[in-house]
Formats: sequence, C-alpha cells, structure tokens
Amino acid sequence: MVESAPLDVSAASRPVAARVLAANGCPLSADAGVANYAGIEAWLATADRRLRVGLLSHQAALLSTGETAAQACRRVFGANLRALFGPEHGYFGVAAAGERTASATHPLWGIPVHSLYGQHRKPTPEMLAGLDLLIVDLQDLGVRCYTYLATLLLTLEACAEAKLPCLVCDRPIPWHTIEDGPVAEPEHFSFVAPCALPLVHGRLPTEIAAFSGLPHLAAPMTAPCPPFERPPVPEFIPPSPAIRSWETARIYPATVFAEALPQLDIARATAYAFRVLSAPWFEGERLAAELNALALPGITFHDFTQAPDQGAIRLHVTNARTFRPWAVTCALLRTLHRRYGPERLFAHPQARPEWMTKLCGTEAWRAELDA
Repeated sequence: MVESAPLDVSAASRPVAARVLAANGCPLSADAGVANYAGIEAWLATADRRLRVGLLSHQAALLSTGETAAQACRRVFGANLRALFGPEHGYFGVAAAGERTASATHPLWGIPVHSLYGQHRKPTPEMLAGLDLLIVDLQDLGVRCYTYLATLLLTLEACAEAKLPCLVCDRPIPWHTIEDGPVAEPEHFSFVAPCALPLVHGRLPTEIAAFSGLPHLAAPMTAPCPPFERPPVPEFIPPSPAIRSWETARIYPATVFAEALPQLDIARATAYAFRVLSAPWFEGERLAAELNALALPGITFHDFTQAPDQGAIRLHVTNARTFRPWAVTCALLRTLHRRYGPERLFAHPQARPEWMTKLCGTEAWRAELDA
C-alpha cells in the first residue's frame, strides 16, 4: 500500500475557506454528537435541485428506501449529479484491501467516477471543478485504520483549499461513543493512522469533521440509533469485501492486527472474516480455553477447527457494551507469544512488524508481547 503524507488537522492549519463558506451562506457545522440515522435522507428532502453536486460514497450507503446515496442523488439532482468519488475498495465496493483502483465512467449515467485509492488519494482541483457542493456519505466503522477516515480528512482538506462547500453525512457506526486502543503518534502518521485518534475512535463522520477543524456542512442522523444497537437498515451492504456483517464490523478492530501476521489466517475470503483465526500450529480447544480463562469482558472464544492440519478459534461478542477490542488484541498476542514463541509471530519470516506499527500508530504494541 502506498502511504499518503501525514495530515495536519491542527487549528493553525485551517484555511480561509471557512470565512468564504460563511460569507456565501454556508454555515459551519454545529455540535454533531447526535446519535440518529441516515443524515443524507432528510437533507435530500429539502435540497436545492439546482446545485451541481459531486458525491463521495459507495454501495454500502443505503437509505431507508433501499436506494444507495448515489441513486437518491441522481433522483433528486438528475444531470446535476456531476461526479462520483470512490474510497478504498472503489465506488462499487469490490476491490480487495490495498488494491489500487482506477477512475472510470459510470456505465449508466456517463459521469466520472473518480478513484481516491489509485493515482490520487485526495480530490484534485480538476476533479472538483464545476461543482457547487461535494457530499460525503460513507459507511464507516469508527476505527482509525479503516481508511475511510483518511479519505474523509483528505477530502475536507481538498474542499477547503478549493473553497468548495463539503457536506458530511452521518450514518450509524458499530463503535459510536467508544474510544479504545493506542492513540496514533505524529511520527507514525500514515493513511491508516492519519491523525492523533485512538485505534477505535468512536466518532461519526460529522464528529470527525468537527475534530479536524476544517470547514464543512453537517447532515446528522435523523432517527434514534442508540450506541451498541444494530441500526434499522433495510439491508447490510458490505462497506468493504471482508466486512460482510455488522458483527464482523464490530469485531474487526480486535483482529485486524493479523494483517501484520500473514502466517495467521483470518478467513478473509469466507463469511467468518476477522471472526476466526487459524494456523497449522493452533490447538483450537486448548487455545480457546486459555483465552476464556482470562475472563475478558464481552467476548468468548470457541474452537473452530475444521481440518486436522489447521487449528482455529472463533471470537464471539457476548456483550457489545463491555467488549473492548484492544484488550482482546493484547490478550491474543500475549497468549500466542507465550504458547507458541516469537518465531511463530513477529520473528516469523512472513511477519510484517512495520505494518503492525502503522496499524497501531505507535511502537508501544511491542511491550504488550511481554506484559
């Protein structure tokens, strides 16, 4: 994966576009800490159809009608929907993790679909030219290393530089209001750690926009969706190929560390992605029993061995309110390190300790192995 330059989201970096937006009748967002649902849906009901808009979104951004955000914008704005933008995995959501995607033309609407995970990670002035407004509506997770956070921040930055209003729309995330895990350190900022937030940051997109200090408009959610409860969506469309369910999205930050240990299988190509860990040297029953003896809150571990040469365990969240992913990550690393030794973990020839540091945004994870 090619990394982007670190983002400066300090107050000192705010461009003058904030004043321009206010002068043009585009107020900055107010407090966005509202736990409601599908902000774009209510906004579209009163939107000015004369606006020439662009949309950063994907197939996972559904409305209560079952439409995608793009289909709803096409219905409301018609030909004034001038361009689409896609994050990692592409606008259609089918590209693999880390796979670069190319810009293209929409097969039905004939408008550009700009890739923000290929030649460019940040919208260019040419991509934004001719727009009156850029809308961002992405199904995020509330996890820092999930790259839609970096894409949102870079898009806000590009819009501020172009003096283009940017509307940030909320939708439910599995980890709203919860912070957990290490805070990224400036010397380790990257596309998976773009700013000083914990691994699980728990912020809605409008809350991220407010945190950034960059000018924006906000479309908060409009129907109650309390934290920890699965939202009443018409259907769950994976925001990326491996996040196939709300349950997977919830457990993802606990096992994403396995991306740095390719010798561990996280069942990415199956319905159990990120919910199962396996290796030829795992002893499923014993490993699950040892982990359960730790009595970690909100989670249990179960043997999931399906072949004699590949032991496996399955993680099951029993209480979303008490489950803390970083505690699970640390428990897994310590237990595997103690039981199987460093040569099976980060001393293994396939291991990518530098990627673990990028995911964590700090070197502090190393101390957890011997804690």
